[in-house]
Amino acid sequence: MGQGLGAAFPALRERHYRVFWITGLVSNTGTAMQAVALDWYVLTITGSGTAVGWAIGLQYAPVLLFGLWGGSVVDRFPRRTVLLVAQTLYALQAATLAVLVFTGTAQLWAIYALSFLLGSVFLVENPTRLSFVSELVGRTLIPNAASLNIASLTAARLTGPAIGGLLITWVGPGWVFAVNFVSFGVVIGGLLSIATRAAPRRATISASAGVTYVLGRPGLVGVLAAFGVVATFGLNFPITLTMFAGEEFGLGAWGLGVMSTAMAVGMVAGTVTVGRRVFPSVRTVMVAAVAFGVLECVAAVMPVYPAFLVVLAATGFAVMSLNTFVSAYVQLDVTEAVRSRVMAIYTVISMGGTPIGGPIIGWVSEHAGVRVGMAAGGVVSIAFGLGAALWFARRGGLAVMPSPTSRAVST
Repeated sequence: MGQGLGAAFPALRERHYRVFWITGLVSNTGTAMQAVALDWYVLTITGSGTAVGWAIGLQYAPVLLFGLWGGSVVDRFPRRTVLLVAQTLYALQAATLAVLVFTGTAQLWAIYALSFLLGSVFLVENPTRLSFVSELVGRTLIPNAASLNIASLTAARLTGPAIGGLLITWVGPGWVFAVNFVSFGVVIGGLLSIATRAAPRRATISASAGVTYVLGRPGLVGVLAAFGVVATFGLNFPITLTMFAGEEFGLGAWGLGVMSTAMAVGMVAGTVTVGRRVFPSVRTVMVAAVAFGVLECVAAVMPVYPAFLVVLAATGFAVMSLNTFVSAYVQLDVTEAVRSRVMAIYTVISMGGTPIGGPIIGWVSEHAGVRVGMAAGGVVSIAFGLGAALWFARRGGLAVMPSPTSRAVST
C-alpha cells in the first residue's frame, strides 16, 4: 500500500486488519443501500410514513431492549466465529427480502419480522466487530483502527444511499437486496482469510460484569456519559439539516445533499487528523464534546448558506474527533475479559438515546424554530462537557489516560 496512506493510517499496514476493514466497507455500503431500499419499498406498498417508522424502529428495538446482554453472548465463543455466523444471518435476511420482493409475496408483517431479526443480529455483531479489532492490531494501533472503523461507517452512509437510490430507479429494490446479499459473501470470504493474534482466554462471567466494570472506573463513566449526551441531544442532524434545507434556506433536497457533503468533508478531515493520535484522555473527550457544542451553536446562527456550510464542515470535524476519542478510550480502558460486554454498553449508548433526543429536538425545532432546536443540542453538549470537566478537574482526573490495570480517578 502507498507510503502516504500507511503513514496516515498505520493500522492498514496490518494485512489482516486491512482485509477486515476493506470487506467491512463493502458490507457497510451494502447495508446502507438496503436501508434506503427497504424504507422506499415499505412506503411504496403501504403509502404510510408510520409503517416506515415501524420498520426502522424495529431494527433499533432489540438494541434498546437487550443490547447490554449482547456482549455476554460474544464472550462465550471465538469472535471470528460469532462474526461469521452473524454475517451469514445478515446474508439470509437480505436474500429473504430479495426473494419476497422478486416474487411479489412480501407482506408487511414479514418485513417487520425481518427488520427485528436484523436488529437482533446487530446487537451481538456490533460489539463483536468492535472487540475483534484488538485481535488484529497491537494496542498502540487501536485508536487508529477505531478511527478507520468510524470512517468506514461514514463513507458507507454517504455513498450507500446514493448508490441504492440509483439502483432502485434503474432496476428496483429487489436487486438492491440481492446486491447486499452478495456483499456479505465478500465479508465472509475476508473473515475466513484472516489470521488473528493470540487472544487471552476469556472466562465466562455474569451479564452484569460489563456494567460493574464501567461503574468502577469514573473516567470511563464520564467518557461514555459525555458521548451519550452528545449523541442523544446533539447528533440529530437528519432532523435539523432537513428543516434548514427546506424552511430556512428553501433549497430542497439539493441543498440538503450539499449540507451532508460539507459535513462529510469535515468528518474525513477529522479521520485523517485525529486518527494519528495514539492515547486519548478524559480531557480530550471533554474538549471535543464542548467544541462540538460550540460549533453546533455557531452553525445554528449562521445567517447565510455559504457560512453555514463552512461551520457545518468544522462541526463534522468535531463529531469525528469526539467519536474517535471515545471509541479509542473505551477500547484502551478495558481488559479482554470484559471487552465485548463494555463494547455492548458503548453500542447502546451510541444508539439508545436517539428515540429520546430525536423527538425532543424535533418538537423544539417545530415550535421554536430549527435554529433554536439545533442550538439547544449544542447548549446541552457544552453544559455537560464543562460540568464533567469541572468534576474531573477537582479530582485530578482530567489528564488521566485509559489503562485497563488502574482506576481512572479517585473518588
